[in-house]
Amino acid sequence: MANAFSRTQRSLANDTSGRALAVWALVLVLLAAWLGWSLFTHVTVYEVSTSARLEVEHAAHAATALLPGRILSSSVQLGQRVKAGQVLVEFDARSERLRLAEEQTRLRAIPPQLQALQRQLADQENADARAGTAASSAVEQARARYQEALAAANFADDNARRLTQLSTTGRVAQIDAMRAGTDAAKARAAAAALGFEVTRLSATGLGGAAEKRASLQSLRRELAALLGEQELVTATIARLQQDIEKHLIRAPVAGTIGEAPSLEAGAFVDEGGLIASIVPAGNMKVVAEFAPARVLGRVSPGQTARMRLDAFPWAQFGTLALEVEHVASEVRNGRIRVELAPHGNNDRRLLQHGLPGTVEVAIERTTPALLALRAAGQMVTRPAQAQPAPL
Repeated sequence: MANAFSRTQRSLANDTSGRALAVWALVLVLLAAWLGWSLFTHVTVYEVSTSARLEVEHAAHAATALLPGRILSSSVQLGQRVKAGQVLVEFDARSERLRLAEEQTRLRAIPPQLQALQRQLADQENADARAGTAASSAVEQARARYQEALAAANFADDNARRLTQLSTTGRVAQIDAMRAGTDAAKARAAAAALGFEVTRLSATGLGGAAEKRASLQSLRRELAALLGEQELVTATIARLQQDIEKHLIRAPVAGTIGEAPSLEAGAFVDEGGLIASIVPAGNMKVVAEFAPARVLGRVSPGQTARMRLDAFPWAQFGTLALEVEHVASEVRNGRIRVELAPHGNNDRRLLQHGLPGTVEVAIERTTPALLALRAAGQMVTRPAQAQPAPL
């Protein structure tokens, strides 16, 4: 009985030591494997941003109301493709259009008036020129008759003087000398009358010329006023057309309407109110925001990244392969902006403007052991939190 018990004890001791050795050997193998993985295996370290979205390369353009007004018609629909300059919304501009029609009617009536006034001015100038020529001719003719009469009067005076001298010597009868004196007086009177006629005709010509100049000046003033009215009406028409154009909200660029409020006919829109946001065609990019301490000096152009879209499960659709293009150098609102471009072959269905997601930027490749040492160093060098003061 004692021998059987001792053999059982020895058997149990042998079994226990064998199992222990096997367990220790397994532990040592696992520890060696872990150490080898920690020291020799390289893993990729990622910096993560949950504030990321897909955008087109060119910023979206907003079509806004240039002035307050009531919508007359609207053709804005989400997802609609539009051309540059296409009318999206038309505001009520009936009063401006009525004023425009009135001014255009006034403008059409001005050219015939201008033509009639210009013809009248030309006819008046021609008539005045002919009348001036005729008056000058009459004055010259009267002056010639006056010169002729004056010469005859001078001759008659000389003849009367000679006859008077001869009559004193008895050579000529005294009656002939008296007759010659009378004839000389008549000739001087006729010459004086013609001189007065020249003066009268000259004065009449000057007065008529002054009246004609005044009439011409009046016509020219009327023509200038009509031309000024034409320019004023033209400027008014241009301003009204510009005001009417402001009632037409056009697409600033060609693209797709990505955002648009519900605007029905009859709705009132304030000045600057959003009509539609148009996303132009172009290459896609990813815009992500990171904490400055996690990015500055660690993220640079050329680094690879990936994006998981919130709307598309990554297990089914995969991720977008990206590459860092630009890193902002200034902090805004406590964040750093990083722009990334799609890289490689990506599913085109995933490249849609406005899709949000999570971006992971590959910072470096290192060993787990070095990561553990870094974490331990950060914990050691981290300043201790201030202890509350004792009461």
